Amino acid sequence: MSERRVYVDYIARAEGDGAIDVVISADGQLKKARWEVWEPPRFFEGFLVGRSYEEVPEVVQRICGICPHPHLLSSLRAIERAMDIRVSDQTVLLRKLLALGDWFMSHALHVYMLAAPDFVGYESVIAMAGNPDLLPIVKKALQAKRLGNDISVVVTGHEIQNRTAVVGGFTAVPTRAQLQGLKERLQAAKEFCVETVQLAARLASQAPFPELVRPCEHVALKAEDSYAIYEGRLVSTEGLDVPDYEYPQWLIEKHVPPSNAKHAIVKGRDSFLTGPLARVNLNFSQLSPDAQAAAREVGFQAPDFNPFMSIVARGIEMLHVCDAASEVIDQLGTPVYEEPRYQVKAGEGYAVTEAPRGICTHGGRFDKDGICLKWDIVAPTARNIYNLEKDFREFIPRLLHLPDEELTLKIEMMVRNYDPCQSCATHALRVNLVREG
Repeated sequence: MSERRVYVDYIARAEGDGAIDVVISADGQLKKARWEVWEPPRFFEGFLVGRSYEEVPEVVQRICGICPHPHLLSSLRAIERAMDIRVSDQTVLLRKLLALGDWFMSHALHVYMLAAPDFVGYESVIAMAGNPDLLPIVKKALQAKRLGNDISVVVTGHEIQNRTAVVGGFTAVPTRAQLQGLKERLQAAKEFCVETVQLAARLASQAPFPELVRPCEHVALKAEDSYAIYEGRLVSTEGLDVPDYEYPQWLIEKHVPPSNAKHAIVKGRDSFLTGPLARVNLNFSQLSPDAQAAAREVGFQAPDFNPFMSIVARGIEMLHVCDAASEVIDQLGTPVYEEPRYQVKAGEGYAVTEAPRGICTHGGRFDKDGICLKWDIVAPTARNIYNLEKDFREFIPRLLHLPDEELTLKIEMMVRNYDPCQSCATHALRVNLVREG
C-alpha cells in the first residue's frame, strides 16, 4: 500500500486562502498535519513606515472586512500610548460599543453561516435557507448580523470602514435617539441569543469526538471591572499576567516555511489559544448574569479545554453583548461632541484589543513629527495557527479509519471551529491528505 494523503486546497466558509496537508503512512500513522497559509504576504507593516500617525488607523482597518474595528482600535490605542494622549470616558465608551457590535456581528456570522452547515448536513447557509424548517432561523441570524453592523453604522458612520473614530476621540458622535434605538433592538435580541447558546451546545455535542480535550494555555485580556474587550491586562490559564503593552516580550513569533503565517508561543512555553473560548474561560465571572445563567443551563463549566466548545462560547458572548452594550448606551446618555486635542511627539507604544477571534495586537514607534518608524501587527488567527496544528495531532489520529471524503470534512470542521481569518494572519483553505502504503 502507498501512503494516504488528504489535501484540501480551498475550504469554503473560511476567510482567505491556505491549505491543510495531511499525510498518513502505510502502517496507519500520522506523518504530517500542517496548516499552510498561502494567502500572499500583504506588507502592511512595511508600507506604514514613513507615513503619518493619522494614516495608520485608516490603513490597518483595511486589513480585514470582517473585523476591521479591532485593527482600528488597537492601532488607535497604540498611537495614543506612544504619544501619551489621554482620551475621554465618552471616547472609551463609544469605542467599547463599536467593539461589542463587531463581536455580535461576527459571532452571528460564524455560528449560523460558517459553522452550522457542517453540523446539519448542508453545504452552505443558502442551502439551509432552502429548508422551510430552517429558513426562519437563517432570517433571525441575518437580523442579528444586521444589528451588529448597525452598531458600527451608528458609531462610525459605516458598516466596515470607519469614518469618525480618530486619534484622540471622534469627529462626530451618535445621537441619544440612535443609541436608544440600538438598545431596544439589543434587548429584543436576547431571546434569540439564549436560543443560540442552546443550539450551539447541541451542535458541539455532535462534533467529531466532542470529548476531545487537549490541555493548552489560553490567553486573553482581563479587566478589573468588566468583561474585557477594549483594554486590560494580558493573562492566561498558566499564570501569565502582564500589561498588554508588553505583548512583544511574551508572545513570541517565528516563521515556519512554507506557510506565510508565523507560529506563536508564550515565551518559555508552547502554543496557545486565543479567542472566545479563552475569554470565557478566563473571564467567566465577569459575563453578564444572564450570559452566565445560559452557560450553566447548557452545562458549560469554565475552564473548558475542548476546542469544539468555541461555538458555545460565541453564543454566550452574543448574549453578553446584549447586556454589556445596553449598559454602555446607558452610560453614554446623550453624547456631546468633544474636539480631539493633543500634541504630536516622538514615542513608542503597543496595545491589545479583543477581536471576535481573539487578541489583536498593534504597536510601533514614531518620530517627533508623528512619522511611523516601525509598526507591528499580529491578528488572532496568526496566534492560533500553531495551536491548531497541535489540535490536528490529537484529533486526526482518532479519525484515520474514516474514508477520505468524511475525514476531509472532519478536518475542515476543526479548522472552521477556529473561525480563521487568513488574510489577517499573513504578517487559509486546502486539505491535502496522503495515505502511504
